[in-house]
Amino acid sequence: MLAGFLAALRVSAPEARLTCCVPFAREPLARRFPEIEWLAYDETTRTRAWEECDVWLGLGGSPFQSAQSRWFVDHLVEEAAGCERYERPMFFLGVGVQTATELENREVQRVCGKAAGIWTRDEASAERIGAMAAAPPVAAAADLAHIYFRGTRPPAAAKGRLTLVANFDYGSWESQGAGLRALEGMAATEWVWLAQETRELAGAERALWGGLSVAEQKRWRLVVPERAGEALPEVMAGWPSGEWLVTARYHAAIAGAWAGSKIVILATNEKLRGVAKELGVALVDLRAEGSSLAAAVAAAEIVGKPQARAEVAQAAVAAFVQASGRYV
Repeated sequence: MLAGFLAALRVSAPEARLTCCVPFAREPLARRFPEIEWLAYDETTRTRAWEECDVWLGLGGSPFQSAQSRWFVDHLVEEAAGCERYERPMFFLGVGVQTATELENREVQRVCGKAAGIWTRDEASAERIGAMAAAPPVAAAADLAHIYFRGTRPPAAAKGRLTLVANFDYGSWESQGAGLRALEGMAATEWVWLAQETRELAGAERALWGGLSVAEQKRWRLVVPERAGEALPEVMAGWPSGEWLVTARYHAAIAGAWAGSKIVILATNEKLRGVAKELGVALVDLRAEGSSLAAAVAAAEIVGKPQARAEVAQAAVAAFVQASGRYV
C-alpha cells in the first residue's frame, strides 16, 4: 500500500515531504522507504511533527478495527486530538472497514467525523462511512497496492503450484482438516504454505503451519518472503505465486490477481468478501466441507489483471493532493 502511494505521489506531488512517527525499529523502514523521514513515537517528537506538518494522513489498511485490540483506535483518538489542537486537517486514503460493527464505536465515529476527507479502498466501506450520522466527505476508490503491482508485477503464477495463505486472526479454520485433505487431493505438483505475516501470531500462517503434523509439513512447503528492510521488489521476487491461490489474506488476493492465479477466498471478514466481489472470484465459508472447497478451486479461473483498480487508486491520490493543497 505504501509503495503504491509513494509511486502515485511522485506523479501528483513530487515535492512533498513525508514524516511518520512509529513505535517500531526505524532503520529497516528507512532502508525500504527512504522517501519518508521516519521519526520516534515519543510525545515530544509527535508534537513537533504536528507543529511542522501541513496535513495529517492515515494511509491504507483497516484502521477502525478493534475486535482483537483497542490499541489502534486509541492511537487514532490521540491523533485526532493532536490535529484538533494544532488545527491540522485529517485525511484517510485507501482505507477499509473490516467489519460492519466497527463503525458503531462512538470514538471511531468522532474520529471519522473530524476527517477533512476519506477515500476508501472499496465501495462497501464508502457506503458504510457515508451512512454515519456525522459523515465526513467520503469517496470510494481502490487499494493502493494496485498502483505498486501495476509497475512491479508479482512473479507469474507457477503452473502446478497450489499456494495457501491461512490466517484467522487468533481464531481457527473450522474445517481445516477436511480443507487440507481436499487441497492435497488436487492435481497439483507443489503445495506452498505462504506466510504473509512474519510473526507467529495465534491463528496466523506460521503458527498454523507449526501445528501441522510432520507429514503435512513435508507436503506443505513454508515460504516467508518478507525480510526486514529488504527492498520491496526483492521481497516480491520471492513471492510464490501459484496456479491456484486459496487465501484468507486481502493483499495476497490482490497479488494473486496481478500474478494470474486462479483464486478462491476463505471468508473471514467483510474486507475479504469485498475483495472477492471486486475481483470476481469464489468465496468459501470457513465451515464449508472439503468437497465444497475442492469444487471451488477446481472451477476457479484466471481473472484479468485489475488495471482499472490501479487507475482508480492513482486518481484517489491525485484527489487527496488537490484537497490537501488548500491547507498548504
